[in-house]
Amino acid sequence: MKKVLLIYYFFPPLLGDWRGLALAKLLPEFGWQPIVVSAAESVKYAKDYSLLKEVPDNIEVHRVGHREPSGEWSYLSQKLKMRFIFPDIYRAWSSPALQESRKILRKEDIDLVFSSSPPYTAAFVAMKLRKEFNIPWVAEWQDLWSGNDFLNLSYDKTLIKPLRQLQKFCIRRSENNLLRAANKTIVVSWYHKQQVCSQYGLGDDNIELITIGYDEDVFKDLKVRYLYPDKLTITFLGSVYPEFLEPVMNFLKAVNEADAKAEIIFIGRGSPALQEINMPNLTRILHLDRGKALSFALGSDFLLLIMPPYAKWIPSKIFEYLRLGKPILALVPEDSDPARIIREAHAGFILSHDSEEMKEQLTDIFNRCRQGKFQDFQPDLEYVAQFERRDLVKRIAAVSYLNALER
Repeated sequence: MKKVLLIYYFFPPLLGDWRGLALAKLLPEFGWQPIVVSAAESVKYAKDYSLLKEVPDNIEVHRVGHREPSGEWSYLSQKLKMRFIFPDIYRAWSSPALQESRKILRKEDIDLVFSSSPPYTAAFVAMKLRKEFNIPWVAEWQDLWSGNDFLNLSYDKTLIKPLRQLQKFCIRRSENNLLRAANKTIVVSWYHKQQVCSQYGLGDDNIELITIGYDEDVFKDLKVRYLYPDKLTITFLGSVYPEFLEPVMNFLKAVNEADAKAEIIFIGRGSPALQEINMPNLTRILHLDRGKALSFALGSDFLLLIMPPYAKWIPSKIFEYLRLGKPILALVPEDSDPARIIREAHAGFILSHDSEEMKEQLTDIFNRCRQGKFQDFQPDLEYVAQFERRDLVKRIAAVSYLNALER
């Protein structure tokens, strides 16, 4: 069996995208034994210890700690707009992760290094290992760097103009170097692939598109839970970032104008502003373990997907939404990847960002729901099945194998 070193900062119990856990669980089925280098559980990041039960006992995980910026320094540097930390706020992890990875590579016969970004620090660790040990490297980018809209908004707020210009230059140059150094680059959305190819002049054969997907095992014994069994309910799963607040507020307003009796439920890490909204039909629940959250979503009438008007990439929650089989209410750009998936899967409705038009859409949808029109609703199951994680990991294993052969 071949061995792969996974450079994966957000590995359980840290909350992340689930890809790292899927790789650890499923790669052995396809001839790869993973060894993981991740952040230590002591780092200041949200955790879900229930995920540890899913990590196989025979998977070797090296959890590496690092110093983190003090709260006082972070506040002061952000206040002065001088928070220049390159490549990202996890850069202090680079040195201990590199040292631990070197130990593993000297001890084990490793065939491939696989990194996942963000954090972008992980890609730098992997690139150094590739050069030092002449070992194939597959780099996964779940969010692009120069084209990361959320990150760019954050930089604009936290850096004075000269530092912002320096940051942009460093990011573009480094992103180009990383993309060209990797034997293969994996991205998780069509939008990201288009960005990378057009921005850096790379061909289709350099970039592999493999989406995040869902884990079928999670849904096998999933039980339905109802928060409001006698109400029309709409559930949102996941984090709510500050950039989401404007479309969230527009959606809440449209729902109340369309049907004030409908209950909107947010489950996950919400921004402080969301917690301050005083609305009788709005329920906020902080993080639940994945099974409970999905059970409540299964007991809802609709699943809510919200993205800012400029966000065209694929949020990972869409795949679990598809598998749940409930109609999706998607407030996303018309030409975005999520809109494409929902249309092709016949999985729900693309809502307008125009408030009046959205209200009319919701009024019609809610009326049809109360008339029982969605009782037998289900998306195109054959289309949805292509996003099952076992098949996606099989594709990753195939890509990894071909690149390992080049060694």
